Amino acid sequence: MASFKPEKQLHPPEKGSDFAFPFLPYDIQLDFMKTLYTVIHSGGIGIFESPTGTGKSLSLTCGTLTWLKDYVRLMEAELQEKIARLRAEIARLEKENESSSDWISGQYSAMGQRKELDVLNHFKQSIEEYKKHLLRMKDRAALHKIRLEKIRPKDDTLREAEPLQQDVTIDEDEFLLPEDSDGSDEEPEADRENDEERYRPVQVIFCSRTHSQLSQVVSEVKETEHSKDLRLMSLASRQSLCINADVRKLKSSTLINERCLELLNKGGKSKTSAGDEGDDGRSVKKRRKLTQSCPYYNQRAIEGLKNGILFEVPDIEDLVKAGKREQACPYYASRAAIPDAQVLMVPYQLILHRRTRQQSGIRLQDAILIIDEAHNLLDTISAIHSQEVRLEQLRLAKVHLSAYKARYFSRFSTKNLLRINQLIFIATRLGKVLFPEGSSTNRSRMLETQELLLEADIFNLNLSDILSFCERSRIAQKVHGFAQSAAPELLEQNAQSIRSKVGTTSKGSTSELKSLLKNLEEDYKNKSQKKKAGRPASKQAVEPAPVSNQENDQQLQSKPSVTNAIRPLINFLECLVEDASGGSGDSRVMISFDEKDPSQAIMKYLLLNPGGKFEDIVQSCRSVVLAGGTMQPTEELTEQVFRNCRERVTIKSYPHVVPKDAVLPIALGRGPTGKEFLFNYNNKHNVEMLDELQSTLLNIGQVVPHGVVVFFSSYDFLDLFTRKLEESGNRARLEERKKVFREPKTSGQVEKTLSEYGRAARSATGAILFSVVGGKLSEGLNFSDQLGRCVVVVGLPYPNRTSPELCERMRYLDRSLAGATSGASSAGNEYYENLCMKAVNQCIGRAVRHIRDYAAVILLDTRYCTGERIRRKLPVWISERMECAERYGQAHGKLVKFFRDHKAKHVEETQ
Repeated sequence: MASFKPEKQLHPPEKGSDFAFPFLPYDIQLDFMKTLYTVIHSGGIGIFESPTGTGKSLSLTCGTLTWLKDYVRLMEAELQEKIARLRAEIARLEKENESSSDWISGQYSAMGQRKELDVLNHFKQSIEEYKKHLLRMKDRAALHKIRLEKIRPKDDTLREAEPLQQDVTIDEDEFLLPEDSDGSDEEPEADRENDEERYRPVQVIFCSRTHSQLSQVVSEVKETEHSKDLRLMSLASRQSLCINADVRKLKSSTLINERCLELLNKGGKSKTSAGDEGDDGRSVKKRRKLTQSCPYYNQRAIEGLKNGILFEVPDIEDLVKAGKREQACPYYASRAAIPDAQVLMVPYQLILHRRTRQQSGIRLQDAILIIDEAHNLLDTISAIHSQEVRLEQLRLAKVHLSAYKARYFSRFSTKNLLRINQLIFIATRLGKVLFPEGSSTNRSRMLETQELLLEADIFNLNLSDILSFCERSRIAQKVHGFAQSAAPELLEQNAQSIRSKVGTTSKGSTSELKSLLKNLEEDYKNKSQKKKAGRPASKQAVEPAPVSNQENDQQLQSKPSVTNAIRPLINFLECLVEDASGGSGDSRVMISFDEKDPSQAIMKYLLLNPGGKFEDIVQSCRSVVLAGGTMQPTEELTEQVFRNCRERVTIKSYPHVVPKDAVLPIALGRGPTGKEFLFNYNNKHNVEMLDELQSTLLNIGQVVPHGVVVFFSSYDFLDLFTRKLEESGNRARLEERKKVFREPKTSGQVEKTLSEYGRAARSATGAILFSVVGGKLSEGLNFSDQLGRCVVVVGLPYPNRTSPELCERMRYLDRSLAGATSGASSAGNEYYENLCMKAVNQCIGRAVRHIRDYAAVILLDTRYCTGERIRRKLPVWISERMECAERYGQAHGKLVKFFRDHKAKHVEETQ
């Protein structure tokens, strides 16, 4: 429908109270909100760097919501003014026509005015209808709550729905594919037209990396005046929102999704087979029950939950609690609330991946997109759009599909049988590309998408149609379910049959496949004709004897789990199809071999141009805002994403709110004995430099109170250092000053290590924690106050430059961004350096988390002192205050004074 955009300019408020900021804002917070307000109203792109502890999330939400309210008021007022002006103009023209001799010209002039008036009146009417719709939603929500109060038990306990019953028998029809159809599940034409005619307000989409970060933002919004009349909805995956205990216990999100869809599509249905005789010889009908429907998928309850929770500013935890209380699915309630929400809180995946975004029903048109923690945006987009498939997965896919086809061969339609054989053929051909037979020199290599399709001999297959079949038939879920229920002997028999055919050459494989498919089709047609002419073939399904639930559970537990091998293959094909449809050649397929274990060979789709995916988002949205605590270096974003719209970009980097004397950044080039720190690849095993590093950390541990966090460039380097620390006896000397901890290699031990480190750091002696840049402790964790009085970064953590994936990305950037970077550095080298500096900046950001915090930041490497480019890519609040110490004595003296002054200041404040 036609939209109306006001012509008048909006100017940001001058006071923090006008932004509904919950307390008196700092100067940088007020400037942040004003700049953000201006960027959004002008339809611009904002890149904001504001250190952690400066109220970045609150500034983002208050600035955006203030603009949204002002914009709605301006739009309605200007719309009313324009309608009144047009009416007056039409009345004037009609009056003139009455006395004019040239009434035809007068009518023609009025015609355009009337047409514009009709459009504006229609738009105004749609706004009024939308407001009535919101009022009806509120009324229904109130009635729903009254109804719930009446039926709620007096003890106010939550009733859990009956668990799903595990059927002992398995219905073979559950694994059959649907009959031939176009697979269309589109809305009726009338519904689409009504949806297009409906008024859609400007929507704010707030993205962050994790659900916990989004929940923190929601809790901050609740404390502001904006929450009183705000419609906000938090979106998440089924894994986070599902309240069905039988579904939640599944291990992976893929299994949870498939199980949920299965319950929705087949729930409550049953199959009846006739012709079985009872004990008395009479023919009886035997009902074989399929899976029960999900007890929480009730449209009336979901609608009630949506109406009630939408006006309460819920986070994910609130959604789950409300869903359990009202016996309604939070996942589908949140999806149903998307069109009516003013603010959507979403994780990265729901926005940055096009297909996921479309399936969720999120519209970016004219929306305001805010991406928090955006420092790794491009790498995140690359990771989301990358997909790998292993040789073992391809082999299993072939085995499972072949066994599935053999079991239900006579019951498939010709079209479905063709698609299954095509999937088997694709898995076979990709496996031969990944590990060619008779090849003595298996090595890693890089292919373009078209090269892979040609080499695999699948270029003539319509992959889009095959993927449509997979989605419509849900074959990944069906084959996986069949593989779990099938006898292991059947799968092994198919595996042996496939292995026996592997020795043949691949020549003529296409003609052999066509011949095989033709024979299969003819055989299927013959069987179908026989069935029509004679009696129908009976299903050879044997009803197993009933067993108790306990016996059934024991059988399920004892049976080994079967991995879903079809899903990785389908996801990989989706990447190939999306790349082929784009036609830009901005991707590669990396083939990687493991000489020790050839079965672990990997085929990985790599997206080399993540900026291209994000550029589509930028073009759809009204305004895009990227924010983070450490956004430097920003040149990477402007060159790779905003090259074609530089005039829209506003970059702001704010200092920290802490006083200047609260942070002591030092770049240290030499150790206590004068040995230069140069932690590059050639010096990795330099014994003298490792000894110098040990002496430096011993001295730092003696000066710095409480907690010290030391970041090493890699796990290998950390292993080497800790081994040298033990051999030299310095581990015991360090333990006398600080309790020593080390980042665990397994994720399960992280919380325990952090808890023990926290207790030790707060003690009188303190603690030192050895971590890895880019590891489990370098991002998203908070080492505030006594947990991180000093952060030490050892060296510059450059990634492995010999990595095939990294080399290909650098070559691509050199070709596509030739001449875009300043100086002698190429675009590939710039990207390589930026990877390193973004990792360093994240480590630095672990300390100084609020206005009363203080810490020292020590960068151990002479390149921090001599490299102007490196210093320029540090956060502004670090680079402006950083001092370079060529001799350790200078740094030691500054550390002593820094902590002595803060200790004295603390004593004064407590007295």
